[in-house]
Amino acid sequence: MILTKFYRVSGLSILIGAIAFMVHIVLRSLMTAGVEQTIFAQQGLWIPLNLLGALGAVLVIFGLPLLTARDRRSIGWLGWSGIGLITVAWMFFGLFLSLYSILVVPWLADQAPALVDASASLPATMLIAYITALVVEFVGCVLLAIPFIRDRAQPRWIGYLLPFAAIWTVAGTLLAPSGPAANLAINLSSNMGPVLLMAALGYLGFQLWSVDAPVREARTGESFVKSAGSA
Repeated sequence: MILTKFYRVSGLSILIGAIAFMVHIVLRSLMTAGVEQTIFAQQGLWIPLNLLGALGAVLVIFGLPLLTARDRRSIGWLGWSGIGLITVAWMFFGLFLSLYSILVVPWLADQAPALVDASASLPATMLIAYITALVVEFVGCVLLAIPFIRDRAQPRWIGYLLPFAAIWTVAGTLLAPSGPAANLAINLSSNMGPVLLMAALGYLGFQLWSVDAPVREARTGESFVKSAGSA
């Protein structure tokens, strides 16, 4: 019973976190399209919007370790390795970049606007960290997808969505390499990779959250039968 509650809490954490981060991505894409980075970084909604992203990332990271615990035998070491790599990558993409946008970007936009301009080059360490996180996330998505594609875990479509999301994340980086694009459609498209990943993880979180639904339904049915018998 206690373990089931842990499963449900973890699943709900992933589900809520994934939804929050998807909303964050879409609203941020709308907010930054065609606007100078020095301007949108100082707007009133910038910090609350990125706080939403940071909160969503924390909730997802919190729930990920138990995501495949219920089906650990069917998922195998590939799935566990994939979850671990996705967690590490998401600490950078989801949490670090959101906190960076909250704590550093507004200050830079005010004190050193040239450093946040679209034409400014990224520090080598940031570029290396970003590329490393891309590779880690891609490998993690592929590893987690394998048990689903092999039909050892359900649903199977998750196995195709995970690597597709990772590929789209890489493509989105190439589509808008210098930051938010001026065109809204391009800006949204370049950010769809994380949205697809959150959709996949959010669905798995929903499955984990509803882990004891059949048990509750069975108990409800038994109670109903007993009540009818007593009457």
